[in-house]
Amino acid sequence: MDVPDIWAIIKLRLGLKDDELQPLMETYIEEIGNRIMHYCSVSTVPPGLKLVWVSMTIDAVRIDQPNIDEVADTAGRGETIKIGDTSTSPSNASGGLTNVSKSSIDAVVLNYRVDLNRYRRMRW
Repeated sequence: MDVPDIWAIIKLRLGLKDDELQPLMETYIEEIGNRIMHYCSVSTVPPGLKLVWVSMTIDAVRIDQPNIDEVADTAGRGETIKIGDTSTSPSNASGGLTNVSKSSIDAVVLNYRVDLNRYRRMRW
C-alpha cells in the first residue's frame, strides 16, 4: 500500500474530477502515513489501517486547508469541524489559507488512537 493507492481512494471519496490537488494531498498522505508509523512503532502502515489512513488524511486537509473549494465543498461551508477537544471553523475566503499543520495533524492522530492502538507495538 502506498501513496498512489491512498490518493485514489481520497479522490473517489471527495469526488475530485482531476488531479490538480494531487501534489498537495500527497504531502498530507505522506505526513499522516509517517505519523501512523511513528505512533504504532512500525516501519510500514499496516494494511488494516488503509481506510483509517484515508480518513485521517481527509480530516487533516479539511482542518488545515478549509479554503480549497474542492475540500470545503465536502465538509460544508460554515460548519465547525471538531476533532477530540479541538474545533475549527473555515475562515472567510479573503483570509487566505490557514497553516496549522502540526496541531491539526496531532489532533487527527489523537482522534484516531482507538483505531491505531490495535496496531501499536511496544518499543524496548
